[in-house]
Amino acid sequence: MTCKNGGYWDGIKCVCVGLFQGPKCEDVVPSIEIDSPPETVSAQVEMTVTVTSREFTKELEDRDSVEFKNFSDTFTQEMAHVYREIPEYQGVNITRLSAGSIVVEHEIILKTKFTPEYKDVLNKVTQKVTEKIQNVTKHQITINNTCPALLCYNTTATKVQNVTVTQYDPEKECKEKAGKDYAAYFFVEYKDQKPNCINRCMPGFNSTMNCNFGKCQLDHSGLRCYCLSTDTDWYSGETCEFSTKKSLVYGLVGAAGATVLLILVVLLMFALRSKKEVKRQKSRVTELYKWHEEDGGPTPGTFRNIGFDMYEDQDDSIHLDSIYNNFQPSLDHIDSETKIKIQRPQVMMTSI
Repeated sequence: MTCKNGGYWDGIKCVCVGLFQGPKCEDVVPSIEIDSPPETVSAQVEMTVTVTSREFTKELEDRDSVEFKNFSDTFTQEMAHVYREIPEYQGVNITRLSAGSIVVEHEIILKTKFTPEYKDVLNKVTQKVTEKIQNVTKHQITINNTCPALLCYNTTATKVQNVTVTQYDPEKECKEKAGKDYAAYFFVEYKDQKPNCINRCMPGFNSTMNCNFGKCQLDHSGLRCYCLSTDTDWYSGETCEFSTKKSLVYGLVGAAGATVLLILVVLLMFALRSKKEVKRQKSRVTELYKWHEEDGGPTPGTFRNIGFDMYEDQDDSIHLDSIYNNFQPSLDHIDSETKIKIQRPQVMMTSI
């Protein structure tokens, strides 16, 4: 057996490779396996705030120093209080401390469960985080120009540098695995919160092509429905939506055949009857000829000059008038319907 599309024969069956399946590896698979999504997705919001209620010291540059750890604990507690109403908030990571009071470069860590809309969820949460820190640093309470809070901030120095969201892109993976020949026909559809890389021939999805009682198949020319035939019906149409009952067709064909047969029988009967009638008429004419000849009459269709009969023994007494007066045609059996064709005489011109 010849295996198609790169498949090979293992002695028992065709072993298909890539996107193909079937007894001869002739069909494109309706779905492609892709990586499962992570249980949770995260985002990191990089930002900078300036703490004005503390002075920068050299020890804060050392991440292992006691001063750095103490400041980190205080800053972490303060951020937890600021973002307490955001359930996706997971903590803060200080990346660098520098002089200018204390300039704190840090990352706000956000995390949420994976859903098909996870990017939209994280984008909205990131917006809330940005609004929260800006409100806290701009509207801090001061008494006699003194901030009584644990940490006070420069109201104009808060900046959001960058937002990094976990990159999980099943659509991109789906297109890459489908290859350039079939990428246009494969897409991601979620079912039970799980992404599935499919084409429209895959049953059980919202985008599944309904071929009714046909078979959906993808090839280089695109998606097509191949209509099936059952014991009772034929199916046709672009999506095999039209059904024709075999019993109805057989009944119509049978009725048409019976009608044609009846017409043929009637025509045959008329033909036989006409042939019989013609034969009977010919027989009657033949009998009439025979009887007429036996009675001594002239042959039907000929002329008889009774004048010559009357005077055939009187050689010196023949009178033309009496002959012509007694010249009578015998027209008893002449067919008046018979057409006589007479060729027109041709005039020949000769030179003298």
